[in-house]
Amino acid sequence: MNTIFSEWLVSEMAARDMSQADLARGAGVTRTAISDVVNGRRNPGRELATSIAKAFSLPPEQVFRAAGFLPPVAKMNEEIEQIVHKVGQLNKQDQQEVLAYIRMKKNIRKKNER
Repeated sequence: MNTIFSEWLVSEMAARDMSQADLARGAGVTRTAISDVVNGRRNPGRELATSIAKAFSLPPEQVFRAAGFLPPVAKMNEEIEQIVHKVGQLNKQDQQEVLAYIRMKKNIRKKNER
């Protein structure tokens, strides 16, 4: 069993102040399914990992990596992956505003470095 994933899952639930029941509701699965993963009695599988990603508002790839379905990436890449996922959920105008904000921050950083 994947004890590393269960530790990751418990850590993510704690960071969000979620109980197993909260996660089960958010993921649309039974509490038993979550309990089995948390206690190392079963691996999540891709479907459950996708549901957990949705409940945590994370890109599925991040949960797949934690579950061992994908190779790990550097922390910075994980954060960028989350940003891309979140921005992808915005409407076109909001995406353009986020992009304008990023450009503005980059220009401010350049000015401060001079």
